[in-house]
Amino acid sequence: MKYKLLYFISSLWLLVSCGSKDVTPPDPCIGVNYNVEYFKTEAIGVSNNGTITINFPVGDTISYQLNNGAFQSENFFTNLAPGNYVLTVKNSKGCTDTAQFTILNYGPKYALVKQVIKGYCGPCHLNGAVTAGKNFDSDANIIASWDRIKARAVDNIPTQMPLAPNAPLTPVDKQKITDWVNAGHRQSD
Repeated sequence: MKYKLLYFISSLWLLVSCGSKDVTPPDPCIGVNYNVEYFKTEAIGVSNNGTITINFPVGDTISYQLNNGAFQSENFFTNLAPGNYVLTVKNSKGCTDTAQFTILNYGPKYALVKQVIKGYCGPCHLNGAVTAGKNFDSDANIIASWDRIKARAVDNIPTQMPLAPNAPLTPVDKQKITDWVNAGHRQSD
């Protein structure tokens, strides 16, 4: 009886130990995939004043890392120099996802013009709209259209732009465009 019990116990141990070697715990990160959403501002002038704010994912169990820096609980980074960045998002189980972005370097005059365009040109020339063959979603398109922007928005040639409801530009906003054009109408001006 003693041997049968010992055999039973050793067989049970063998069954348990073999079974435990064959069972792998499930990966807690399977199916975890964040579509990282963020808002950034470009650096202006010679300052390291670019920013990024993460809109999703956010929460108490999420932390954020920029390039190879330390993880932090705040969902924003400030004082960023122009350049390329890798943002890593990590949850409490250690699951991560990344997003890449670039902080551009805007000249102060161009930054003001970009704000004017966002404020006045939205319905016709932003967010994919291509009225009269012009779309200002990219910096390259704004810079390439500097002469048309000045002619239509400042000089009103052949007619005033933008049209209602945002028309006309204020004298201050017209001056922002004129100053940028006179400085050389570049992204760095």
